[in-house]
Amino acid sequence: MSLHLNFRNIESTQAIKDHIEDKVSKLKKFVTYPMEVHVMLSLEKTLQCVEITCRAEHKDFVASVKSDNLYESIDICSHKIESQLKKEREKKKGHQAAHKVANRHAEKFGADVQAILPHIGKGQNRSRTGTDGE
Repeated sequence: MSLHLNFRNIESTQAIKDHIEDKVSKLKKFVTYPMEVHVMLSLEKTLQCVEITCRAEHKDFVASVKSDNLYESIDICSHKIESQLKKEREKKKGHQAAHKVANRHAEKFGADVQAILPHIGKGQNRSRTGTDGE
């Protein structure tokens, strides 16, 4: 995971960097392969703005928050990204599960259908082709 920090009109302190790294490191459990995270911290008049862009799962996930407290903004923004990654992961899990269920039901329903074409029911056509032990 690569992490890029940008500070605009804010001093970069080690405490802020550590807090961001702690919050962003929790995102690793939702993604199986490498991701890029860009965090932009800025000050607009009295509001502390945080924007997190995460490039993972071949998609961009973006969250931005403005509040009076910088740490609160970081927490809320990381939570938004986390929920987006969870949703994407559940989509993929649900998609794979749907294929498994469809295949399971196809075998079950396919057993009830009589073979119409010769290549579908090969076991039933052996007596016609003469391949049985005559």
